[in-house]
Amino acid sequence: MKPALWRQLLTVLFVTALLAAACAPDEHDGVSEPEAADDETAEVHTDEPDAVDADAEPEATDEPEPADEPEPAEEPADEPEPAPEPIGDPVDLGEFNDYEPADLDPSLLPVDPDAVIGQLPNGLTYYLRSNDSPGDAVVMHLAVNAGGVLDPEGAEGAAHFLEHMLFNGTEMFSENELDQVLRDIGTDFGHDLNAFTSPDETVYILDFQLDDPEALDLAFTVLAEWASAATILPADVEQERGIILDEYRLRDESASGRISNFLNAIYYEGTVYEGMEIGGTEESNSSITAEVLRDFYDTWYRPDNMAVVVVGDLPVSQMQELVVEHFGDLPAPADALPAQPDRNPFTVQFVTEPVTDVVTHPDHGPIYISLDWQLPAWPTDTRGGERLLLMENLIAQMLDIRLDAAHRAGLMAQATEPHFSAFAAARGLRLYGTNYQGSDLVQATTDYLSVVEGAAHYGFTQHELEQAVSAIRTSLDFQLQSDETRQDDDYAIGYVQHFLSGSDISSTAERVARLEGLLDTYSIEELTAHLRWVLDIAPPLVVSIGPDPSAVPTADELLSAVEAARPIAPPEAEEAVDVLMETPSPVAPVTEAEVDLFDDAYEWQFANGARVVFAPSDIAAGEVNVVAESLGGWSTLTEGDSALVRHAVGAVASSGAGDASATQLDEYLATTTARVSPYIAEFSEGFSGAAGSDDLEALFTLMHLYVTEPRITDVAVAEQVQAMQTRLANAETFPLWISELELLDALYGGSPWHKFIASQAQIDAVTTDSLLGLYQARLSDVDDLVVAVVGDIDRGTVADLAARYIGTLPAGESDTFINHRPGFPQGVERLTIAVDADAGAAGFNVMFGAEAPISVQTTVIADVAAAVVNDLLVGRVREELGDTYSVGASVSPNTAVDTWEARISSTGPSEGLDVGHAEVLQILTELIADGPTERDLAQAIAVVRDNYAFETNSVLINPLLSRHYLDDADVATPARRRAALDDVTAADVQQFIALLFNLDNRIEAFRTAE
Repeated sequence: MKPALWRQLLTVLFVTALLAAACAPDEHDGVSEPEAADDETAEVHTDEPDAVDADAEPEATDEPEPADEPEPAEEPADEPEPAPEPIGDPVDLGEFNDYEPADLDPSLLPVDPDAVIGQLPNGLTYYLRSNDSPGDAVVMHLAVNAGGVLDPEGAEGAAHFLEHMLFNGTEMFSENELDQVLRDIGTDFGHDLNAFTSPDETVYILDFQLDDPEALDLAFTVLAEWASAATILPADVEQERGIILDEYRLRDESASGRISNFLNAIYYEGTVYEGMEIGGTEESNSSITAEVLRDFYDTWYRPDNMAVVVVGDLPVSQMQELVVEHFGDLPAPADALPAQPDRNPFTVQFVTEPVTDVVTHPDHGPIYISLDWQLPAWPTDTRGGERLLLMENLIAQMLDIRLDAAHRAGLMAQATEPHFSAFAAARGLRLYGTNYQGSDLVQATTDYLSVVEGAAHYGFTQHELEQAVSAIRTSLDFQLQSDETRQDDDYAIGYVQHFLSGSDISSTAERVARLEGLLDTYSIEELTAHLRWVLDIAPPLVVSIGPDPSAVPTADELLSAVEAARPIAPPEAEEAVDVLMETPSPVAPVTEAEVDLFDDAYEWQFANGARVVFAPSDIAAGEVNVVAESLGGWSTLTEGDSALVRHAVGAVASSGAGDASATQLDEYLATTTARVSPYIAEFSEGFSGAAGSDDLEALFTLMHLYVTEPRITDVAVAEQVQAMQTRLANAETFPLWISELELLDALYGGSPWHKFIASQAQIDAVTTDSLLGLYQARLSDVDDLVVAVVGDIDRGTVADLAARYIGTLPAGESDTFINHRPGFPQGVERLTIAVDADAGAAGFNVMFGAEAPISVQTTVIADVAAAVVNDLLVGRVREELGDTYSVGASVSPNTAVDTWEARISSTGPSEGLDVGHAEVLQILTELIADGPTERDLAQAIAVVRDNYAFETNSVLINPLLSRHYLDDADVATPARRRAALDDVTAADVQQFIALLFNLDNRIEAFRTAE
């Protein structure tokens, strides 16, 4: 499957799985997350790892030869293998029996009339749109139609290296000055200021508020400088080289990076991307010169190969004037634009035989199979291409339904829930793909392919088609409902893709109507025929992945598994359910009142102790977010349960609810936008979900059933046992997990209450009853449940749903959480985790903690302090020292127990960690002694103000839930935060940093080469 997706899964596991509140939806409960590195490149494809002999078998042991024995007088004849049952002819598809995709309709897709598209005389294209969501803001992108596929031979990674250099000096802004002038207007590197390099393009992103009168002109100036005035000085290249090399080590020499690159090499074989290495190699990154980068810049960064995208709360006429003013004088190229690689979908030379291979790395704990099929990259700008793309996505949804049913029917050996999806590996290449785990991966591979081949042989069912179409129609309807508040960045991303590949940018209403019409044109015969065609032209790509070759199937075993696949008929469909439960009769609240925190906010309290608090919001049209929280969590259970509760809720969430099986619930939810996830964290438990405004009752129904009638199936337990084994393997092999676990163990003093990875003994003892018992111990009744509802819906509807589905929940005994935390340890403790020199895992984390009241003022001061520290870390550790790609600080409160935690994380080569660490301590020492400078404070306040300007429903929910722990006067609503920001002083920040970043009390974890 797409390597970035599996890498994202590992990242999510790393960031969330080790936390005390891994399932919690907000910051009130649990350990703060370590900062993740900014994803600067869309997908990094670099050099291949050392070759793994796919056909190698484990070396034979020296065993004694058996003693000679007399031969039997008569050898019994071998019994013949039973003949496989005949499969029969494939289903007749009528007119589609000899199917190939018909000639594509070449007519272009329409363009939204509210999008202004133009071209300057010098060839530069621009896209402009006036939009008021989120309002008082602008998003700008500079799109360059040049990515890693255009890297010169021997200078792999040049496009990516050049992307870095545009932040390191232009004719108007010297090195690092750009970052500082943008911070003056509140634009910080990360979400507001960033760039990425992909196989086909490089895109620069600038997002800013309009509250500063200088912001608009500055932003246009910066984009124009990037487009035409990069300096690319040799000294600056050398200064950036260490950062490039650290990013390369982090992304491409790590276990996940090497495995990702191995898979990409297979995906790209026979395509225009073969041999592409976006992030470069150790050799190329060490040798690329300023001259090479200058040549790439002059060749591809030219007006007729670029587009400027501007979306925001401005008149289009003003945007157009600024585009002409800042880009109109760029000289038109004198020569023709060099030819691009041909990405026509039929130029791809797909593999003609199944590919089976093995890739391993000792730091990679999970054992799994990656299974993919190459797909043509149909044109995205034509009606014909759109129809085929929608068809293949529809097929993927139907296969997902078929695979789920087969898995739940016991027809598949894999332990994990099956998935099937289409994804783009590059502009000119798409794939179908999946990953799966289990104790017998050879049989699991045969089974998975047998189900897929069964869909092609026996045909899709009308039931599968209707379910998949229903899900797509539900999604389209939700897009239409939410179109009124479509965000600036969503439009901007679409316009960038339209410039690069012609992707659809018609109006939402036009697109929804068009796709709705297309859905009516597909038949199960045509869809089955297209799947047969795909499987015929694209043999499977099967790779086994794990920590060691002896632990995974060999290439020969995988090939045998492929050859053993036989079409499996579809399982018998389960009867659909029309309703999940009878609508409960409403109960009257015992009290109800307005809530002063937000305009028109209201609260109802019921006799069972539950409260529902509602705040109307038009931030996201047609959308409602819900989080329910009750106090207690796993702190009230027994020692060691902290490692199991996430798997209990996971099993419940994938087992159905009430009388509905998992399959029936999936089918029911396909017609709604409602989604709900239960959680049990350290100090709380509850539910988190969202729904379209018309589907809020379905969400409340699910919450009610997850309390009153949860269920757990054997299949779901097997999935969670596999998840436990994966986490245990990561904890034993993955350097970042090992480091994080040791850090947490030091933080909690080895407390048995704070164990986040199930032991093998715990895993072996898991049963359906044990997981259901853990779940029901916290989520079978209510006492102090607070249900926060925020979104685009009227109060009357919420009141009725609350009375029916929350007020009627069974009441339980009143309880609260127990604080088992020992307090932040005294002194300085340094942990050292040995990593391989070439593992891309070197770095350090420093953790601080303190007790302090949590209020509006301290929350805002903490945010400003974090912004001050972050800026100094980036400027002095990353840019000045020049060998660290990722460095940053995070500050977070734990509202439940009035504590604060801070982390500073840095990557870098092992030999440079002590220097970087010393600089971190020096920065903190100076801030504690002198506080921030006037400019540092002003920039930090501007950055935080910019962050506070962006509101979501979730941002409004968190203050409502914090009332569990705080008086209303101390609740930090967005409006209160913005008001308090004006009162923050340098002395406030200095005092907070001195309290939290106490250099005498800290825990340090160093990952360094032995």
